[in-house]
Amino acid sequence: MKIGYLGPPGSFSHEAALKFARTARFVKAADMVALSSFDLITAIEEGEIPRVVLPLENSIEGSVNWVFDLFFRNSFSFLIEAEVVWPIIHHLIGFGKISGVKTVYSHPQALAQCRKFLGKLRVGTKDTDSTSEAVRLVAEKKDPKIAAIGTKQAAKLYRARIIESDIQGSSNNQTRFIVLGNRERRRTGRDKTSFVFGTEDKPGALLRVLEVFDVLEVNMTMIFSRPSKKRLGEYIFFVDVEAHQNGEDLRVAFGKIKGRVSFLRILGSYPSA
Repeated sequence: MKIGYLGPPGSFSHEAALKFARTARFVKAADMVALSSFDLITAIEEGEIPRVVLPLENSIEGSVNWVFDLFFRNSFSFLIEAEVVWPIIHHLIGFGKISGVKTVYSHPQALAQCRKFLGKLRVGTKDTDSTSEAVRLVAEKKDPKIAAIGTKQAAKLYRARIIESDIQGSSNNQTRFIVLGNRERRRTGRDKTSFVFGTEDKPGALLRVLEVFDVLEVNMTMIFSRPSKKRLGEYIFFVDVEAHQNGEDLRVAFGKIKGRVSFLRILGSYPSA
């Protein structure tokens, strides 16, 4: 069963998709399909690929806004089936010596996560669409004056050399990936549920929603807001809670907040990573 991920091959999304494949018996590593962000969404919307892996948030750089914006689209009709938390370990990859590197290619987020290392090197930087694309470009040029920040998987795929390992600024750098599909997951006892909602433009509107979960002692692990894109000052909220939507407490909570929100969309319940 094919699963799409943000490519090219060798990206962190690729590594997360491989990890998901190892835990999901119905997915094989050979069924991985590398796609651009636009093609990923088109492929799942048109039914070409039943599942896609997307980066949702990073412990250093924060949320991936374009992924959150998907959940707020009226046409969104998928479920979050799983999550994968993957350690982000960056490597300097190229063909020369570290002293000879003048320019480093990578995705803007990877460059930001390695800013301390790059500052010490005193090199220029160039943005690419992904870390794996950066490694591919460097491997194609084979110029000792340029290098890329990427994964060990990308270095192996493009037959490039790891010049320096573990160059990220934080040892606690992790990215949370989600798997979108259309399969409802059963309760496991260690579940998480994600949902989005909007509020009316009234004083205390958000508080009236959040207090429901407080009273029922449902633990909220994340709340994130994005502009509704309809009018200035109007926001939509993404929330994670530690509970399954079929559990009694969460069923009661959703019943209570329906009268306090402008809309509510449950994105799925799935085992917590």
